[in-house]
Amino acid sequence: MGQVGEILRSTRQEKGISLREAEEATKIRLKYLEALENGTYDEIPGRVYALGFLRNYARFLGLDPAELTALFKEEYPPKEESYQVEEPPGITTPRLTTRGWGRWLLILGVILVLWGVNRLYNYYRPSPEQSPAPPPVTEPAPATPAPVTPVQPASPPSQVQGVEVKIRATGNCWVGAVVDGKADFSGTLKPGDEKVFQGKDKVSVTLGSAGAVEVTLNGQVQPPLGKAGSVVTFEADKGANQLRIIKKQ
Repeated sequence: MGQVGEILRSTRQEKGISLREAEEATKIRLKYLEALENGTYDEIPGRVYALGFLRNYARFLGLDPAELTALFKEEYPPKEESYQVEEPPGITTPRLTTRGWGRWLLILGVILVLWGVNRLYNYYRPSPEQSPAPPPVTEPAPATPAPVTPVQPASPPSQVQGVEVKIRATGNCWVGAVVDGKADFSGTLKPGDEKVFQGKDKVSVTLGSAGAVEVTLNGQVQPPLGKAGSVVTFEADKGANQLRIIKKQ
């Protein structure tokens, strides 16, 4: 058992909470809670989802998710540097790269051009004394009926470029999404919440409770993927009109 597991287990026991009660409150399956406490992270379907479970479990126990996440990354480092998990959703770390400087310089240049145009306009605009007199008021000509323009049929909606997956929650459901090979979202949706994931080639999604969501692929509602409490992982490829189930528990 690692340090993260010891902290989780001791805190839960001090609060007098059973694993079954924690499962009901967090909507995380009991075997995944046991895996977190025992340090057997390979029993959880993917490092991204293990991090999501850890954050939700830590919040439930009143612990600091950021501190436990840092310990978890030391105990369970990523297998490949090219697939490291990003910072938690809503927290971004600014990076000043060459591309970033170029974008700011472009924005500054546009602002300067608009400022110069405004100065020229104010310089050459005639003063009120030089403004031409308004034309004399004349009686309006009798109105003639306007020609009837045939109504053109509405153009069909534009096709989705790439692949789009929409998740609408009908109950509490943990969702983890990977878009084009990069972790995009990890969190719990409540009834009425929606998340849309758009990718160029592929979107992979894991549902902690497949019966608690409605899935739409490129505007088409998909059949139910499982019952409440079932963990399902699926993929959606560019140009496909059906989901591909990868793992179902």
